[in-house]
Amino acid sequence: MAEFDDNINERKLDHINIVLKKNVEPLPSSFDKYRLPFKALPEIDMQDIDTTASFLGAKLSFPFIISSMTGGPEKGYSINSRLAEAAEEVGVALGLGSMRVILRKPESVKSFDVKKYCPSVPLLANMGLVQINYGYGADEINRIIDSVNADGIFLHVNPLQEAVQPEGDTNFKELIPKLEKIIPKVHKPIVIKEVGTGIDHETARRLAEIGVKWIDVSGTGGTSWSWVEGYRRTDDLGDLFKAEGIPTAEALMINRSIKGLNLIAGGGIRNGIHIAKAVALGAKLATAAKPLLAPALESTEACVSVLEKLQNEFRIAMFSVGSSKISELQKVKLSEK
Repeated sequence: MAEFDDNINERKLDHINIVLKKNVEPLPSSFDKYRLPFKALPEIDMQDIDTTASFLGAKLSFPFIISSMTGGPEKGYSINSRLAEAAEEVGVALGLGSMRVILRKPESVKSFDVKKYCPSVPLLANMGLVQINYGYGADEINRIIDSVNADGIFLHVNPLQEAVQPEGDTNFKELIPKLEKIIPKVHKPIVIKEVGTGIDHETARRLAEIGVKWIDVSGTGGTSWSWVEGYRRTDDLGDLFKAEGIPTAEALMINRSIKGLNLIAGGGIRNGIHIAKAVALGAKLATAAKPLLAPALESTEACVSVLEKLQNEFRIAMFSVGSSKISELQKVKLSEK
């Protein structure tokens, strides 16, 4: 068991170092192929623009979630605490990295225990959905949520990453019917989250039918976790699959008509214009991790600077199309460049 825990921690450190030091983005952001419909006379005062959004009963200063990064290794607590402080200061939500390790090594929860730093914004715990096929269920999910006083949980789906990962868990059999039985037993909201290869329409529709209300489509255009895992291999498997998947913009468009489903845009969100385009394409919120990883290793102030920059860019993007509130931006039609 100690070896299992050490392997997870070593893998998390590998991930941090690879994302920081290697090229892990094989494709441009899928939002770059679209343009916002510029208005020469927006007929609004930029100071009056309302960028606020709601998520899990909380008000966010703009529609953004700091996406899941890490936890467990020695860098985990400093990263998560700085991100939490920045999330609270700016008013955005925060997702934690995968937390399965705490079920086997309870003392590792300290690297995720940061709700005290972000009491007024949503904090989401995290576990791989595939773990339902490896002995985990509603009890374990609730334990993870309760361990950090989270407001909800990301159950991430990452079949391609797991297939390329040297020690990956690849039994994804019948997870939807199993999840359907678990949902009523979990006492906080569940958000299904891909990690960079996208959510197809059939999967999104079936998830909505069993009661899933939020999906982070996280498609291609950002960090490729197949490529990240490929750096940990001795063959070219990760390089071969590094660009496979559904672009984030496409994943939004094919799933935005599903009744009762709220979409989050992850994968290739690198600036406030991307966030505006994501909202116009059907997202309720946008999310990103990589732009905040290096700042999180530096200081809370560095994270705040990135978030404030994103918010300002988003506000200007809204101004450029004449939208004074999110509901107006949602009606904007994008054109291909």
